[in-house]
Amino acid sequence: MMFRIMTVLAVIALAVSTWILSNPGRSPAQSSAIPADSPGYYLKNAVLTDYDAAGDPSVRIEAERIDQIGRTNEVALINVQIDYQAPGGQSWVMVGDTAHVQPGGKVVNMSGNVRLQGVDPQHPGTAIIRTDTLSYDIPDGVASTESDVRIEFARHTLTARGLVANLPAHTVHLESRVNGRFLP
Repeated sequence: MMFRIMTVLAVIALAVSTWILSNPGRSPAQSSAIPADSPGYYLKNAVLTDYDAAGDPSVRIEAERIDQIGRTNEVALINVQIDYQAPGGQSWVMVGDTAHVQPGGKVVNMSGNVRLQGVDPQHPGTAIIRTDTLSYDIPDGVASTESDVRIEFARHTLTARGLVANLPAHTVHLESRVNGRFLP
């Protein structure tokens, strides 16, 4: 008899607690707020490709990780490589530790062990440009920096302060304090 009374009381308690918890007016307030400092999204081992008017790949951005910064349109890229395919077959490769893309996605600001290198299958042994920071304007295909620059070509070294590289035109302009060392 005692067992039946305990069973009935347990069923009644279950029914009452189910009714209380399922009633929207009595449920505890739940916070769906997301912390402001958490990224809106992130991507791992991401590859982004932009195409030219003919439908051929023109810019390829590869990153170990891409994070949206806060709730803005700005993103941070970690261990990034940008491949630019210039008209006519030559390509350029930019590598850096980190990069930031401002809202609108037109400029990539790279920093940390930045390297810019032209790759031309018809002319092996291209120069390597090294700097701390580099801004890359995607629509114009122009890479620039105001930082110190070191250009290495075989055993030759050229240093300068500031650089503007017009990738489609295949030109590199050094801004100031140009100093070269060419070994025989």
